[in-house]
Amino acid sequence: MDQSPIDSCSNIYRSATWVWWLGMLSLCIVPFMSSWRVGTLSSFYLETGTLFFVLCLAGLTVLTRKTKFSLPNSSIVLLVLALLLVIQARVMNLTYASQSDLTALVFVVMAILAWAARGWVIRIGQTQAVTILAMALVLGVLLQSLVCLMQFVGVNSWIPGILRGPGNHYIYGQLAQRNHLGHYLMWGVLALCFLWQQRRLPKWVVWPLLFWFTGVMGLIGSRTIILYVLVIGLSLFFWRWRAGSAANRFLMKLAIAIGLVLLFQLVLSPLFDFFLHISFQSGTARLEQGGFAQSGRHMEWHKAWLIFKSAPWFGYGWGSYAYQGFAIADVYPNGFRQYENTVLFTHCHNLVLQLLAETGITGLLIVFACFTLVIWPHLHKGFNPASIVLVSMILVSLCHSMLEYPLWYSYFLAIFVLFMALTPITRAQLTKSCRPASKFSNQAGAILALIAMLMMIWQMLLYQQFLKVRANGQIAQAEQMSRLHNLRKHMYFMRYYVDMAVIEKLNVTDSFLPLWGKQAALLAGRYRPYSNTFIRGLYLEQAQQKTAAHDWFTEVSHYYPGMIPSFISRIRNQPYSVAAIQQMQQDCLKYQRQSALKMNCM
Repeated sequence: MDQSPIDSCSNIYRSATWVWWLGMLSLCIVPFMSSWRVGTLSSFYLETGTLFFVLCLAGLTVLTRKTKFSLPNSSIVLLVLALLLVIQARVMNLTYASQSDLTALVFVVMAILAWAARGWVIRIGQTQAVTILAMALVLGVLLQSLVCLMQFVGVNSWIPGILRGPGNHYIYGQLAQRNHLGHYLMWGVLALCFLWQQRRLPKWVVWPLLFWFTGVMGLIGSRTIILYVLVIGLSLFFWRWRAGSAANRFLMKLAIAIGLVLLFQLVLSPLFDFFLHISFQSGTARLEQGGFAQSGRHMEWHKAWLIFKSAPWFGYGWGSYAYQGFAIADVYPNGFRQYENTVLFTHCHNLVLQLLAETGITGLLIVFACFTLVIWPHLHKGFNPASIVLVSMILVSLCHSMLEYPLWYSYFLAIFVLFMALTPITRAQLTKSCRPASKFSNQAGAILALIAMLMMIWQMLLYQQFLKVRANGQIAQAEQMSRLHNLRKHMYFMRYYVDMAVIEKLNVTDSFLPLWGKQAALLAGRYRPYSNTFIRGLYLEQAQQKTAAHDWFTEVSHYYPGMIPSFISRIRNQPYSVAAIQQMQQDCLKYQRQSALKMNCM
């Protein structure tokens, strides 16, 4: 396994490793360190930038290659999943097929990334490719940890581009979410262990970094970190069985690392409290609080299971969970949602249950089969530290995905794809990949990558224009709507977000709702029913669809019970709102009696 490319291809190929270095530094650091979050899709620039970096890496890989290599399994399965998403959106007539197409496009770009990664395994070997990836992750985590320190002590408010912590010694790095931060830092700890094993860093550098990284993780207060420690700890027994005694030294390093992670989770909070009088909750302290059975996540899991049982074979379609979870009312003990009742859950916070609800058992089995096929080369017998560390990182992402949805962000997904794609290759596979590549095919591939990059830049410019139109309150409303509808034509993958911007411009206190907002309200409410899409019911009333309007306001009241008084006060002037107001007043009074909250229901 993992034969050096020099064995077979030295006469026709000389690698340009700076391309792989550039790609890894871009993908592993820039999106995770950027704070550029704006607009209705706040992660747009981070995710688009990730896809742009992938295309840049692919284009340079093609330009510098000397040999041809076929699509790896990882690329093939991603392309298959992309095709299935496109087909599903059409067969099920989903509200926003563009959202499924957007995900399919991301999968296509990820397939290109997997192809490029396989190319670099062929060119420089798996160990060297993973070493460069690990170097980039360690550097990224070092930078991220410095941001965490500044947030913890509160000295970063004057530094441009650095996110301010929310105070009270709460840190979330540049990722703006502590569980995401813990995920990223755990990758860095594992990457450091691999570099330690490969002797790419001296011990006098490794030990301070290891204590520093694990110590910062002790400040985060993320409960998922405990799960990482447990799962990776159990996986060490598997690797000892597969790799034998040759793996002892590396497995001991991993055990020391996760032991330090757990140690700092246990001791930092009491130590800081005793010596510095600084109080903050560690992950273990938050874990001891419990309360999961009464949490919103637990209820969303239950709803996802019920949704799956109502459509077990194929689900309701990609992205359908938000509406399906919103529409279930009889699942709540008292008929009203008791947790976080101003927030829309677009995801049930569990990868398996989400796939079951949206793609059914068929989709889950396809994804599981594809995943197993791709990572199988990592699991071969024998000691391969590169595969051990990559699978350990995959476990971190999968553990986090059982509680949240990090892989729905392109920058996390891209690194996850790299972990899967950097599989070892046999000498026979390497020999087949030593056929000379034509200059024409290389240039054609680079031109295609360049065209895709230019189109991506164009979409980023359109998004910037969209943000300006959305925020411009100086132009006439008719002109603003005209510009938004024009942008909707040119921003196919962003149509849902343009529709949400249109809804923001609607004044529900007007006596008559304008027709230009009808399509946006009807579609966006049926896809992701945020609280501002309650206006969809008024359009249904205006169109004399009484039954549909009644059902809609019932769903709104039961999902957002705490906001019912606000809904009532905003629609009093609507000539079509009499029935809706009466209905919501009854729901408001009922919820008030159950919750013992004082609410103005009249």
